[in-house]
Amino acid sequence: MAKLRITYTKSAIGYSVDQKATVASLGLRKLHSTVIHEDTPAVRGMAFKVRHLVTVTEVADEAAPAKAPKATPAARATLVPEQGTTAAAEPVAVRAKKTPKPEDLEAIEGIGPKIAGILREAGIHTFAQLAATEVSTLSEILQKANLRLADPTTWPEQAQLAADGKWDEFKTLQDNLNAGRRS
Repeated sequence: MAKLRITYTKSAIGYSVDQKATVASLGLRKLHSTVIHEDTPAVRGMAFKVRHLVTVTEVADEAAPAKAPKATPAARATLVPEQGTTAAAEPVAVRAKKTPKPEDLEAIEGIGPKIAGILREAGIHTFAQLAATEVSTLSEILQKANLRLADPTTWPEQAQLAADGKWDEFKTLQDNLNAGRRS
């Protein structure tokens, strides 16, 4: 029988008492703790009730690793039953889409936390992906997010140096930039 790995990802502070009790009854005591339960309708129902506070992934019975991988929002959405079915009616296979390990895009001059988040939402997670993205595409992404002051003209160049590991050249280029623009 399959098992469910349930990870407590968002605090229950500010939510109703019954939701806090459901999190506790699942065996989740601290934020970012993980438990493994049998895949039963009762456990799926509890996980569905607090789906905004936890992430759920299916694991094979034999291969239950100790450390839980991060589940994507798509994996969290697998607990939502389809129209006309119940959550326990069909087993759901959770297969998270593999994305490259994210790199710190904020190292690029002119990219702060907000822009880095917008780039990640657009599917740009690494320096190599940023270097391969056209400046016009970056401008469109920023315009859709209503960020018109940021200038992405040097971002691909900086990202290419970072992706290639040319940190001395990267630092030299950044010393000549002001908010991502050439001085």
